[in-house]
Amino acid sequence: MVNLADMVSRAHHEAMLEQPVLRALAGARRVLIAGCGGGYDILGGVALRHALVATGIDVELASLSFCYLNGLDGAVQDRVVPNLYAVAGDAARDDAYCPEAHLAKLLGQRVWCFDKTGVRPLAAAYRALSSRLALDAIILVDGGIDAVLRGDEISLGTPAEDLASLCAATSLGLPCVLACVGMTAELRDRISHAQVFERIAELTREGGYLGAAALVPGTPATDAYTAAVKAVFAGQARQKQSHVHKVILDALAGSFGATAPHVWLSALASMYWFFDAHVVARTHRFLDDLRATDSIWDVGARVEAARKALPIREHAVIPI
Repeated sequence: MVNLADMVSRAHHEAMLEQPVLRALAGARRVLIAGCGGGYDILGGVALRHALVATGIDVELASLSFCYLNGLDGAVQDRVVPNLYAVAGDAARDDAYCPEAHLAKLLGQRVWCFDKTGVRPLAAAYRALSSRLALDAIILVDGGIDAVLRGDEISLGTPAEDLASLCAATSLGLPCVLACVGMTAELRDRISHAQVFERIAELTREGGYLGAAALVPGTPATDAYTAAVKAVFAGQARQKQSHVHKVILDALAGSFGATAPHVWLSALASMYWFFDAHVVARTHRFLDDLRATDSIWDVGARVEAARKALPIREHAVIPI
């Protein structure tokens, strides 16, 4: 993983190595890294957390959670914002699904968890955190690449949680980066990667593509990520685990090709792709339709309705 502190200090000598994502976060002292699609997505933020903390930036962690927070011992519900919980390491149990708790235990740092809701309550929780933590910027982390899609592709993967997070986080007006890691891990969701690269080209024209960085074995940030995934998987051995992060670990180990059904491993899986989340939101085909939602079921219904009204593009193939 590229060390952001080293990149900043050398930028005037090696401008080619400076990623635009650094400019998007310039001056930020307190950053929230939030799992975009829920559950294990926050693990993709561990390497970024390591790199940002090395520069002196204070980092808080958040996750759109898939666990039953109201019934989880150790999850503290906010008194003002009922869909917001503080989850510390003492909530980690092997007989309850909550990867966020095991990550909190490993890092010795609470993870703020949001209930799966519609955009309005989720945005309220983001606003509360922004005010209390004096946030300067937000990084949304998506495990996979589907969060960057614009809405008329052949498949959107699992869009409801991603789009609710994108809509809520960008409503605050803070600098907001979308970081995607695990490209090609969503083959079973029928993602067309030709359409992904077409979307990246569109975002490039719009000024919303902020560069890419690789997870590289043996570097401190990558080692921190790998240790975190393995520790959380071990703590959740009796629970559902993350297909995306298994794919990333296999790619980091040097595996290549079709090693299992719906898996094709390459270096693409272990790269971060950075985007200006505001540009992603502005150029999305129906994100505005989701702003007035209160439940995640309402989000899903509106996604389905919007898709029926759109001309859906056919699957495309990359000729290489």
